[in-house]
Amino acid sequence: MKTLPENCSMYEAVLENVSDSAVEEAISFYGKKYSFDAVLRRIDVLADNLAAEFCIGKGDTVTLCMPNSPAALLAFYAANKLGAAVNLVHPFIPPEKLKESAARTRSKLVLVYDLYKCGHFNFGVPTLVSDSAHYMGGAAKAYYRLTQRRAALGYLPFERYLKDRKNPHIPAASFAVNEPAVYLASGGTTGEPKIIAHNNLVFNRLCCKAEEFLSEPIQNYTALYNVLPIFHGFGLCINMHMCMLMRRTNVMCIRFSAKTCAKQIVKSRANILTGVPTMFLKLMNEPAFSRADLSHIKDVFVGGDSVPATLIDDFNAVLERGGSTARLYVGYGLTETVTVCVVNTLAHHRENSLGYPLSGTRARIVRDGRALPAGEVGEIWLDSDQFMLGYLGEDHTPFESVNGTKWLKTGDYGWMDGDGYLYFKQRIKNMIKVSGVPVYPSEIEGVACKARGVKKACAVGADDPVKGQVVRLFLECREGADPAACREEVLALCRRLLIAYAVPREIVVIDRLPVNLIGKIDRKALEERAR
Repeated sequence: MKTLPENCSMYEAVLENVSDSAVEEAISFYGKKYSFDAVLRRIDVLADNLAAEFCIGKGDTVTLCMPNSPAALLAFYAANKLGAAVNLVHPFIPPEKLKESAARTRSKLVLVYDLYKCGHFNFGVPTLVSDSAHYMGGAAKAYYRLTQRRAALGYLPFERYLKDRKNPHIPAASFAVNEPAVYLASGGTTGEPKIIAHNNLVFNRLCCKAEEFLSEPIQNYTALYNVLPIFHGFGLCINMHMCMLMRRTNVMCIRFSAKTCAKQIVKSRANILTGVPTMFLKLMNEPAFSRADLSHIKDVFVGGDSVPATLIDDFNAVLERGGSTARLYVGYGLTETVTVCVVNTLAHHRENSLGYPLSGTRARIVRDGRALPAGEVGEIWLDSDQFMLGYLGEDHTPFESVNGTKWLKTGDYGWMDGDGYLYFKQRIKNMIKVSGVPVYPSEIEGVACKARGVKKACAVGADDPVKGQVVRLFLECREGADPAACREEVLALCRRLLIAYAVPREIVVIDRLPVNLIGKIDRKALEERAR
């Protein structure tokens, strides 16, 4: 593949076609397809119009509150071409929080989508609304407009600015390596809300590592199924930008539905699937996926939450029955490193591990300022060429310099084996201390999910006047399973496989474990319930 200069913007990287791909389709979106030529032409026109109408240019910021859609892609690269940073926020964020994020990043323009529940809310800056149906094929467009009710009202129509202007195309702006190109929201390494600034370089660099984590040569791939939203580092970098930079088809999903997504994956013959555990759990129980020909799937990656071993085994069995040689691989990364920097692959795989570091990344385990040998548990520290520029508006960062090397203190507990594979124990902020003894919820949840009737599990700490904290375990049972029998089996497994401190004081079965906006189990909601 071609190499890119360090000061290359993401827009400029896309123009390079670093893999020399001959794939013509850039986007497939509910029955309608867009070529790379058509997409690049629209990006240029949009950039012209944003500069002319809203004076967007070098050093400005544009906020996108969008799900996966062609509008989000076009707006992102148009802003990047103009030299503006893009602030990406969750498409379900409350309007007040969206206004606050736009103000913190000093955005000059906000883009929302038609179903965003904000009514006529005033964001304090010009606001555009995209018509998602505009990009769909005929049948999907008609169904969408019949069944979906627009919620964002009174804003300027985004699609107006995709029309040609008479003025010549504006040349691409340049970015310095220390200039932000992307703002991503994160809980930070301590769990406190942060806005993370990244430059262009880290996104281009990670995409160019594709051959390290793909199971086959890059020329064997044609399409990726994209369900992770672009406000997520993986969704933005690996799903959207890698498809554009490598010139592969981005099969976009605006909202996850197991049945619809299964049909799209099979019909598009997507080669790569990425997602969070909840998505794959639902997908493998969908007949349109589990009974289909899956021979076109070459790689599947999961991250963003604790991944039960049973999910990996069960999903791999579905892939094998469908004729796929792919396996569900676990990866690890933080928004501070864009996304994944440690991952299991066909070439480097170790059961139950988070994987092996990609090139440019090193891991070490530290306790009390001392690097630990293989097998000992401590905080995971990373040295990587994918680091953020910093937290917006904050001088404090989670970095520490040791002998001239900059290390990121992740806030995660783990250990490494003698071959350099990384293993996860627990987020430090989620660790439970029972009578002063550290207890790891992920271990308890892993044991609980061994029970035949358990679908999901989440262990949280509950205050106790004697022990400080005790473990309260929440279970979601499989359909048809007897809750009482599940409780008994889980308790027996915990007593047999865990230290006494980790055995749950109480096991609560609920109909459905709550999940947050990106499909992870909402641990905070269960912690509130445990109080």
